[in-house]
Amino acid sequence: MRRIAPLCVVLTMALLPAAPAGAQPGPAISPEEVLDRLSAAAALAEEGAVDPSQAQMREVQETMGLPTVVRIDGVDIEVSPDPVVMSLTGVRAEDFRRAADRLEALRDSLERATSAAPVDTDDVESALTDAFRGVLQVDPGLIERIRRAIGELIQNLLARLFSFQGAGTIVAWAVLVGLGILAVWLIRRLRLVPETSMEVVGGRTGAPRVDWISRAEDAVRAGDLHLAVHAFYRGLLGALSGRGLLIDAPGLTAGECRSTVRAVRPELFDAIADATGTFEQIAYGGAVPEPDDVDTLRRAVALARSG
Repeated sequence: MRRIAPLCVVLTMALLPAAPAGAQPGPAISPEEVLDRLSAAAALAEEGAVDPSQAQMREVQETMGLPTVVRIDGVDIEVSPDPVVMSLTGVRAEDFRRAADRLEALRDSLERATSAAPVDTDDVESALTDAFRGVLQVDPGLIERIRRAIGELIQNLLARLFSFQGAGTIVAWAVLVGLGILAVWLIRRLRLVPETSMEVVGGRTGAPRVDWISRAEDAVRAGDLHLAVHAFYRGLLGALSGRGLLIDAPGLTAGECRSTVRAVRPELFDAIADATGTFEQIAYGGAVPEPDDVDTLRRAVALARSG
């Protein structure tokens, strides 16, 4: 059946539409015989171009042998006369040239269809699975759905913050402040970022701010470009958060960062998109960081700080 589909397209779309009244197809023939008939008719059309006549055109049309029935893999398909060739009178050489071109095109189409290898759906499914393994999460789990819902909520809130819409904007600010307090409480309670907290003498704890940009530059000087990319990315989020463009929450993704910047500061979008895309390729795509990648993130940080 996989071989029949392309042949049906060729035979019913390229050769058809309706047969003339009273014309009845003969016994079923093979696709190879149809090819032979088309080749013979094309040869007659080439001869007719030298000495055109209506009788010669009728011979071309009769040689095509249509209508007929073609048997393909046990299935019979009725083929009607070709409307282009049947409309030609043969009084001009141009008619035969058109007929020859049409017959050649039909023959080529039928040859491609009969020689096409069947499509193995199992191979296609396997190839798609291999291509998207580890890249596309088709069925996200409950935690992932919750994280995405929170991200979309934050994006909508940020969009409202910078365009006053009455009570809606006030509610957005209230919800945002509440989410910020909740996020800070969770981070401190669950110790999600242990490197930003430290024990001090006397039992008191402090949370010194990490200078990600300095850490990134130190990594560049040490030749650790992978660490430099991660540190610059953290510094970029911190710079955007410091300017009130987004909230640097633990679950914030690079895609959500791009969406938020596009909505609130479109002039920064290109630089942020390049930087976050570079980070994703290295952090999740396994790409080897290059000096240009580090420069891309460094420039984005500079724009975020100055913009």
